[in-house]
Amino acid sequence: MHQWMHRRMRLRLTWQYVVAFVALTILCGTSHEFIHHFAGAVVCGGFGSKTFNSFELAPGCAANPLSAWPTGAGPLFTVALMWWGMFLLGGADERRRRLGFALIFANFPVNRMGFVLFGWNDEQWVSRHTFGPSRVAFWVTVLLVWAACVPPLVVAYRAIGNRGRPLWFTGFFLLPFTFVLLFAGAFLENYLLLGQRVLATPVLGVPYLIILVEVLSLVTYYAFRSHLTLAAEVASAAARMPRRAST
Repeated sequence: MHQWMHRRMRLRLTWQYVVAFVALTILCGTSHEFIHHFAGAVVCGGFGSKTFNSFELAPGCAANPLSAWPTGAGPLFTVALMWWGMFLLGGADERRRRLGFALIFANFPVNRMGFVLFGWNDEQWVSRHTFGPSRVAFWVTVLLVWAACVPPLVVAYRAIGNRGRPLWFTGFFLLPFTFVLLFAGAFLENYLLLGQRVLATPVLGVPYLIILVEVLSLVTYYAFRSHLTLAAEVASAAARMPRRAST
């Protein structure tokens, strides 16, 4: 923890960084749902169905005593990615540290920490499924979720070396989830997939639209990933370099 407290890095937002970060955010969000989907297939012995932000188990699987596990698998995977990001932030490799910082916020911890307070998220569903409508279980779940999310956020906050550190932290904390709500939720899910039924035909329970978005996000991330891990000083120098005229 000592080295995390004192090793800081300066962030610089280029359009390439934003593109790579947006692609990573989409991949983390869709991977969360794919974990639900494939865990459900393992437990139920067959595929259910999924959209961008919801999933259904295979018909008849609700009576399976392990039916709650696919719901819990999603947040476990998401928290694991955030803690992996925190682990990377503790290393000496600058590029891996910047990837770790991005991983923490690309999994939009504000979603886990906020929705658990209203009982809307996966963790509270598992709690109700297991213990019933218990207030004790409700608040224990809140404490567990916050205990899982706060350490990576504290490490990420301490890693920011820019002036106005609280503002930078707030932007990374809130804006990725705002983007997911508007783009993945309102546009891709509600308008294209459910409203217009664009590429809605499923394969193994997954609509073609989701597969297309996943492939495009992967291609975009790998095309721009170097800008996500580029030191701010290097990015600034590269932006000032004169370009050679083409012949």
